[in-house]
Amino acid sequence: MRLRIHPERPAPRKLAPAVDALRRGNVIIYPTDTGYAFGCAMSSKKGIASLRKLKGIHEKHAKPLTMLVNDLSQIGRYGHMGNKHFRVVRRLLPGPYTMILPATQDIPRSMKNRNHEVGLRMPKSAICTMLVELLEEPLLTGSVTPGESEPGLEEPEDLERIHGQDVSVIIDAGPLWPEPSTVLRLFDDQIEVLREGQGAVP
Repeated sequence: MRLRIHPERPAPRKLAPAVDALRRGNVIIYPTDTGYAFGCAMSSKKGIASLRKLKGIHEKHAKPLTMLVNDLSQIGRYGHMGNKHFRVVRRLLPGPYTMILPATQDIPRSMKNRNHEVGLRMPKSAICTMLVELLEEPLLTGSVTPGESEPGLEEPEDLERIHGQDVSVIIDAGPLWPEPSTVLRLFDDQIEVLREGQGAVP
């Protein structure tokens, strides 16, 4: 199912099929501030397993899974950070950043990487904000990355053609050119830049 949604003024009733799919443990494709992404409910073991398979990230992988939240208090709930890191996070978010933090006990075991870390995102996106709000829990996320033989993955029609059998719902907000987030790993008092992307490096 493909849902055409206005990227800046999404209507809750139009997003309802996507939220219902997430609650059933299914994976959807939706737009973010860095391109289209796969998403599932954080509480769904079925959804996490499906998303891991789509992204090729097994449980012992060094790369952590990433989740979408709506406010800084949720970041503090799911990731450990000191005052220095909190000031950095508060200055940069919402925006095109992924923060890698030591995971708290509130993170499901199936989400953590081998270093017990988790990625956290707070995009500047009305659709992302509304999805998390309607779902009433964080959204596990993984970007849809184009391959050499799949140059048009920023087009919703191509997403449907290539991944229509893998996901229940595709939220169509029009063509999006993938621009990856800047990935920062926050540990002790250090900030490690794992990837320079759309967000300026602090």
